[in-house]
Amino acid sequence: MIKFRTIIAAFACFFVLTACSLFPEINVWLRKVDFEVDPGANKGEPFVCHIVVAYSKDLYDALSGMDAQGYFPNADALKKKYKDSIEIFEYDMIPGKNKLEQKIRLRSYRQAKAAFLFARYSTPGKFMENVGTAPSIVVRFLPYKMELISATSLEALVDKAK
Repeated sequence: MIKFRTIIAAFACFFVLTACSLFPEINVWLRKVDFEVDPGANKGEPFVCHIVVAYSKDLYDALSGMDAQGYFPNADALKKKYKDSIEIFEYDMIPGKNKLEQKIRLRSYRQAKAAFLFARYSTPGKFMENVGTAPSIVVRFLPYKMELISATSLEALVDKAK
């Protein structure tokens, strides 16, 4: 009887460990973005923002090492080189005008390795963020910086303020 239980327990452990590999790891859940654009963002001048989704490790490695000043001059070259493993969502930002409820629909959530946000500010700075795994984010464009906040964090901040 003890051997039978041991065999069943070993089989159950093996099944659980094997089944875990059947479910793909999803790294990007992004579905909605709210952009809050301060009137003084980018010295009051319009600018461009891209959300770039990487579907290959090579592209992920290339993007994770870039800042906005490296990305924007090379955006067209990246589109050509990684045409099957890149997806770009482009937004024109006007200081003082928010863009709320921007829907994001990736061509494949299972294959996406990561998503990065780049903003083309005229002021010096990195202006690149890894979007992370949140399904909803808020991006605040401020006079000399940008902040990316997951919706979960934003809800926590609102609850904390109450």
